[in-house]
Amino acid sequence: MYFDYSEIKEHRLYPFIAPPLWLLSRIVYESRCYGRENVPQEGKLIIACNHIAFSDPALIVANCPRKVHFMAKSELFENPVYARLFKNMNAFPVKRATSDRNSIRYAKEILDRGWVLGIFPEGRRVRGGVPPTQGRTGIGYLARITGADVLPCCIYKKERMFRPKAVVRFGTVIKNSDLGFKGIDKSKEMKEASSVIMNRIKELWEEESCR
Repeated sequence: MYFDYSEIKEHRLYPFIAPPLWLLSRIVYESRCYGRENVPQEGKLIIACNHIAFSDPALIVANCPRKVHFMAKSELFENPVYARLFKNMNAFPVKRATSDRNSIRYAKEILDRGWVLGIFPEGRRVRGGVPPTQGRTGIGYLARITGADVLPCCIYKKERMFRPKAVVRFGTVIKNSDLGFKGIDKSKEMKEASSVIMNRIKELWEEESCR
């Protein structure tokens, strides 16, 4: 796998990818999106979403009014076809279960430029129609070192006879100042911030599952 972490940019094909993905999502799924108005029009932002399927980033790209740079598992970039697709979706690889300094620096630079970073805090896909699980502390760490606000997002899917249901729901922004970063016990604060974010995602999931 090769990825140039020194080249931080928004790929030119991204605006042309979003409309076809939106159309495709409406064909494949009975698709809906709620809360687009909750996405701030400008400023650095972390979008934190649960992860249930390979198509999750595409659903966010199709429905989010801002360009999103995704943290994606490095294994996806070993396939040249997937690597090209994900690069054009502004994704970059991260080595899971490691202290990947290159990806952390890349993510920090994205936020320092006032762009949007997309993260799946669970660090893996959770299938089976179950609520989002516990998130890892990486999102708490990034929120702490960048001062970025966090927008919780939930993807909910339900199998049906003809077309499955797919809902993207953006919650309300969690201000960085509400995540409890005081610099007293950094490890504990990052863990608690991650829990706050995941709880908000779970609330969105439960709201949709009760419909």
